Amino acid sequence: MSGSESIHLEPADLDGQAEAALRALREHDAVVPVDLPEGLRVWVITRYQEGRKALTDPRFVKDMRRLQDPGHGFAGQRYAEDVLAVEGRHVLNSDGAEHARLRSAVASHFTAQASAGREEEIRQIAATLTEKVASQERVDLMSSYAQPLPELVIGRIIGVPDDTMPIVGRLSRQLSSRENPATAPMRRAYSDLVDLVRDLTADPSIDDPRTVISGLRKAVGRGDLSRREAASTLMVLFAAGISTTATGLGHAAATLIYTHAALRPLLGSASATTLVDEILRHHPPIQFTSWRFAPLDVPVGSTTIPAGSPVLILLASANRDPAAFPAADELVPDRQATPGPLTFGRGPHYCIGAHLARLEIRIGLQTLFNRLPDLQLIHPHAHTTWRGLLLDRTITSLPVLTQTSP
Repeated sequence: MSGSESIHLEPADLDGQAEAALRALREHDAVVPVDLPEGLRVWVITRYQEGRKALTDPRFVKDMRRLQDPGHGFAGQRYAEDVLAVEGRHVLNSDGAEHARLRSAVASHFTAQASAGREEEIRQIAATLTEKVASQERVDLMSSYAQPLPELVIGRIIGVPDDTMPIVGRLSRQLSSRENPATAPMRRAYSDLVDLVRDLTADPSIDDPRTVISGLRKAVGRGDLSRREAASTLMVLFAAGISTTATGLGHAAATLIYTHAALRPLLGSASATTLVDEILRHHPPIQFTSWRFAPLDVPVGSTTIPAGSPVLILLASANRDPAAFPAADELVPDRQATPGPLTFGRGPHYCIGAHLARLEIRIGLQTLFNRLPDLQLIHPHAHTTWRGLLLDRTITSLPVLTQTSP
C-alpha cells in the first residue's frame, strides 16, 4: 500500500485559486488520499490515464451495499454532498444489470436524436430569458439565465409545469450544498422534494406520452421499476440536469465575455460545438465524479487504494493533464478530439444527459451573445465566487452589465 501523505481540502482552498489547487493534487501523485472538512478520507485519482481506466474499472463500485465491512464506505455516517450515493436507488448508486435496467427507463429521452428534437424549444426558452436579461442594465446572469434555462428544459422533458421548476431547482441546490444532510433543514428539503416528485408522478394532468414521467409510469406498471426507483430517478435527473448545465453555461459565458475578440466569433461558425467542448474540457461543470467505492484493495499505478475507501476521479485535473493534452491549461478552440476529455465520464456511467447539456450550452451562448454582444462582467471572472467543493461546485452569482441600446 502506498504511504502517500494525505492532503486536507477545504472549500476555501479553491476560492480564487482552484486551478492551482487541483494542479497541485495532480503533481503530488496520480492517486492522492484527501481528507475532507468533515473528517472523511477519500482517494482522489488525479491524472488522465489513471482516471480514464478507473471510470470503467469494475473493481470500483457505485453501490455501497456491496461493501461487506460495516466500517467501509461512509461507515453509517452522513457527509456533505453524499445524497446521490446514499438516498434512493438510481443510476448513480447502482452497478451492472441493475444500473442498466434503471438507465434504460429514461435513456431514450436523452439520446442525440431526442436532444436534437428539442433544439427549437431550447432556442425559444433561451430567447425569452435573454429578453428578460436585456430589459435590465445590471443583472445576475446565473439566477436570471444560466439556472432557469436548464430548469425549464429538463422540466419540459420530464413533464413538470414551468412554474414548478424554480421550486425543484431550489430544493435540488439545497440538497447538493455543503450542509450536513442529517440536519433538520436538509431532511426537510429532501422530504419536500420527495413529496413534490410523488405528487407530480400521480398528477393525471401530466399525461403527455413523450415525457419522462409518462415513461416511468409505464415502467412501474410493467413491473420494470418500483415506485421508489421511479421517484429516485426523477430526483437524480433534477439534480444532474440543472446545476451542472447551469455551471457550464455560466462559466462558458464568463469565459467568452473575457475573450470577446478571440473566441466569441466562433459561436456563429461551424466550430461552435468544438468550442463548447473545449471550454467544457478546460473547466468541466462537475469537477469530481460521483462517488465510487473500493470493495477490495485496488492497485492504481504505484498506489493501492485500501478496501472500503470512497474514490473520486478528479475530472477537472485529468482534463488538464499535460501528459494527455498539449497546452493543457490553454483554451484551444480547434483542439483535436483525441484523446477525448473526461468531462462527461466514460463507460456505462457516461453522463446520460451529455448530448442535451452540450446543446443547451451552445444554444444558450449563441442566443445570449447574438442579442447582447456587449455583455460585460461587473467583476473580473477571477473574482467570481463559488460554492461547494466536490460534486456541485457552482457559481454563486455572475453580475453583468447588459449594455443594452435605448
